Formats: sequence, structure tokens, C-alpha cells
Amino acid sequence: MQPERTRLLDTFRAIRAASPQQPKWTGPPAATIPAGVDGTITPVSDTLEVAVARQIFMNAYQAQVAATVGIPPTAAPKAPAKEPAAAASKQAVKVAAPKQAVKEPAPAQPKWTGPVAATVPAGLPGSSPQVADTPEVTAAKQQFFSIYNRQAAAAAPAVGGA
Repeated sequence: MQPERTRLLDTFRAIRAASPQQPKWTGPPAATIPAGVDGTITPVSDTLEVAVARQIFMNAYQAQVAATVGIPPTAAPKAPAKEPAAAASKQAVKVAAPKQAVKEPAPAQPKWTGPVAATVPAGLPGSSPQVADTPEVTAAKQQFFSIYNRQAAAAAPAVGGA
């Protein structure tokens, strides 16, 4: 079995040495080259549906930003129309974004300078630093530890036995 493996490895090495090495690509990345057909480089533009959907999204997004932050929305940049027919059809399909009243911005809250929440004990201001157990919890704890201590004593080995 070993001689056959050696023969296969030698054959593999010979094939690998005989095959030409492909040079490393040094050109531009594919994402930066516009799509082309028949060797012509023609940038692919959005379809009418994509342009309308993008504009509807941007309008809704800007309206939400304005409603949340209280800043008037900025107009989204419009793509220049390449053909008059496409521009006319875009005007026909124009969809209005949902209109919302611009709210006043919330008053700015001062920065918290007190202790972090993990270091503050539970309870309301002025209460004791720790919540006390109820009588039922105290009784349940006593019962648990009583049973636990009896079970631990029964399981422990005898001290000073025979």
C-alpha cells in the first residue's frame, strides 16, 4: 500500500509542476466595473419600479427621522432623467410619503452623575438598604435548613467509630 501511495503522490506532484501558475489579478475589483454587453461599457440604471421604491423609502425614512428627532427632513437627491418618456412616467407614478406632524424635540436630559444601578440596593429612596424577608419566607428558610442539617448529619461518616 505504501508504494502505491508514493507513486500517486509523485504523479500528483508531476502534474502540479507541469501546470502553469495563474498570475495574481492586479486589475480593478469587479464591483467597480459597470456591466457591459458585447464589449460596450454601459452603466446599468435603476428601473422605474426601483427608482419609485427607493424614493418612497427615502421619503418615509426622512419623515420618521423628522418625527423622532424634530428636524425637518432634507430632500433626497433625485436621479437625473435620461429620457423624457422615463421622466414623464416617473411623474405619473409619483407617490406621496405619509405626512406626519413634526413634533417638538424632547427636552434634553442632563447627564446622570450618580452611582451606577448595580451598586444601588433595591428599594425606594429612604427605605432600608435591603428588602426584609416576609414571615413566610423566614419560616420556609428555617424549615429548609433544619431538613438540610439533618440530612447532612445522617450522610456524614461516624467520627471516632469502631
